[in-house]
Amino acid sequence: MNKKTLLLLPVLATLYLSAAPLVNANQIPDFGSCLNPQWSQTQVNYSGQHGVVGVNSFPGTDTIYESNGNVLQCLCTDSGAGYQTNWLKVSGYSDSQIDDLKAQGWIYVPDGRVWGLDDSQYMAKNISYQCTTCTPTPTVTPTPTTTVTPTVTPTPGPTATPTPGPTATPTPETQVGAASANNTLAFTGNWLIIALVFLAGIISLVIGMFLKKSGK
Repeated sequence: MNKKTLLLLPVLATLYLSAAPLVNANQIPDFGSCLNPQWSQTQVNYSGQHGVVGVNSFPGTDTIYESNGNVLQCLCTDSGAGYQTNWLKVSGYSDSQIDDLKAQGWIYVPDGRVWGLDDSQYMAKNISYQCTTCTPTPTVTPTPTTTVTPTVTPTPGPTATPTPGPTATPTPETQVGAASANNTLAFTGNWLIIALVFLAGIISLVIGMFLKKSGK
């Protein structure tokens, strides 16, 4: 190896190392944003469970955009949280290039068919965003109207004071009956004495008349 070749080796190595990042940078296209997608829309999956690679599955609307074999997945969940997944097709990439992408936070997917994509290798990267415009309007259930029946407190009325009626004056018949009853009771109690006195008077009268006649 001549001296010129030895002098060119550091220069060539420097050029190679400086050019490598540029090549890797050009391998990743501009996916844009789900808030303003620029690629062609190819599919919309409405209400249902949709998966986010490396995260979970969520109910919502999943919209797919494609460009040159690469895919932009925009999932707007029912809660308003958005997940943008950039799917980079890496079927022709070397292992070192794939490792570089992994170091940058990309997820390696060996078979895109598992996620409804082509039969190819992909690298996926998630970006969170807010998609409140996709949040379904909640259904407002009308609150039943409760009719309150007022409690009626009875108002005490005036107490009725009994009016004294006229005093009943006993009739003469009643008085006579009462007197008769009294006399009967008195007579019933002393009839024997009265009879003896009356009999003694009669006897005295008869004796007196008899003596008068005898004296003549």
